[in-house]
Amino acid sequence: MRRWRRRIGRFARWALALAALGFVAWIIPVRDRCWDPAAAESTRAPVSRVASGCVLHLASGDVTIDRTECARLRCEPGLESAFAHARPGVLGALLVLYAVGTLAWAARWRALLGFAEVDLTTGEVWRISIEAQAGGVLLPGGLGGDALRIASVLARAPPAGESRSPVSIVVASVLLDRAIGLSVLAAVAAGLGFAFRSRSVVVTAGPLEAVLAMIPVAVLSGLIWLRSGRFSETRRPAWLGTRRLGAALTPVLSYARDPRAPAAVAIAVAWSGVVAAVQFAVIRGLVFAVGGVPADEKWVFVGAAMAFIVGAIPALPGGWGTADAAYVFFFGLAGLAPGVALAVCLLFRSFWYVSAVVGAILYLTRPGSSRAR
Repeated sequence: MRRWRRRIGRFARWALALAALGFVAWIIPVRDRCWDPAAAESTRAPVSRVASGCVLHLASGDVTIDRTECARLRCEPGLESAFAHARPGVLGALLVLYAVGTLAWAARWRALLGFAEVDLTTGEVWRISIEAQAGGVLLPGGLGGDALRIASVLARAPPAGESRSPVSIVVASVLLDRAIGLSVLAAVAAGLGFAFRSRSVVVTAGPLEAVLAMIPVAVLSGLIWLRSGRFSETRRPAWLGTRRLGAALTPVLSYARDPRAPAAVAIAVAWSGVVAAVQFAVIRGLVFAVGGVPADEKWVFVGAAMAFIVGAIPALPGGWGTADAAYVFFFGLAGLAPGVALAVCLLFRSFWYVSAVVGAILYLTRPGSSRAR
């Protein structure tokens, strides 16, 4: 029965991801889609730009029009046009900003590792994180990257007998790193959503902003509950005995009850605010870089947060499909064309892949990496 549940769950995740990919492929135009606003009944048609004007790719065949007639058309930019109008200088600056964000991410995890009795500098933690990012690209939901982070830190732990085992702290630090990062990201997105709320837009993000705001409340409440005397190593609810939930919460319980945990979590929350600010700045900068002009700013930030959340679902490697569909849907509420939304998603993912390539190179050049298992 357990094997069948695993198979059904795996099938459902792949079906969700493939359905999302199908939605993106169906709705995203490669070429610009243009129409004549003066026509009684306008039909959107794919358009290619040529030196003499435009080529309308109609069902009856291609029609070439001159520049004057082409200028009168109203167009929705496609994916090709969005990439063609991207500003290389802005993209380069955003890539540097993204790299700064990875340093803040490493500092956040270093704060959570503070009492694991593993002597690692922030630079070493950054290198481990970047090296593990290559695994996160190849495996669903970044779970492989988390496993590589744990293994890399434990490989540098003191030999048995010199100190208490840091395994539970290291595992809990990775789990909390994800939980704190997600909760602060959701809180910042909710705050930006409320700040940019516009009454002129029919679709409001109020309920979704409330859901995002509840995520950090739930995480904080969970940590307080784990530290309370009602929940200890010897007094656990029966449902904690389940294999998956017990394996996830047991190290977090040990971590949360340590006297040094509150200070480490507080520092991690502060660094997570920096990480979230960098990520949202990069996303908004990418919208500007490809020429997008949102009609409602709040959906850019709320939509980006939702894309990060659904991208963590362990479906296809790297969040393909689910994250793309979230960008297209929520950025559409911001008034951005589907081609612009997908271009932003792909460019942001390319920054992630650049970091993964750097991590892979660092791993291969590490002394003794060829002997690592």
